[in-house]
Amino acid sequence: MTYLTTLAALQAAGAMPATAADESAAIARFTRFFSDFSPNKIAVLLDQTYSPDVWFNDTLKTVIGRDTLRTYLKHSAEAVESCVVDVKETLKNEQGDFFIRWVMTIRFKKFKKGEDTQTIGMSHLRFDKAGLVCFHQDYWDSTAGIFEHIPVLGWIIGKIKARL
Repeated sequence: MTYLTTLAALQAAGAMPATAADESAAIARFTRFFSDFSPNKIAVLLDQTYSPDVWFNDTLKTVIGRDTLRTYLKHSAEAVESCVVDVKETLKNEQGDFFIRWVMTIRFKKFKKGEDTQTIGMSHLRFDKAGLVCFHQDYWDSTAGIFEHIPVLGWIIGKIKARL
């Protein structure tokens, strides 16, 4: 399913946390999950954060289902020395969508060793009745956050940006 069809299906279903306290708890679980992104945290907190049938897109890959997401996020976390997402603001609209603005600080294992990289982004979330994330769409500049730091590819991206 695509972003628009998935979002439309969730809106039609109308499933969302029952109370403001449930919503706050759901946001807290999401924030805790990404506050220090590591393989151990994925093993412990994924099932408490994401629904079994979650739709997830981080601009790099679209994943459907919690088990597939577990594999993808574990692989992603293993590729970094550290990754911290600092939530700056949370907004909610009338349809039950949450928009979380964040700053990610990441240190890679394979390139730019010992150097932190920062990027800004926003996550569009929807929670189910149990308060688990059932829809997660990220918006961020993956070029600045990841690709510019890869040898050769980063140089090429820099040259392209200089010409724009």
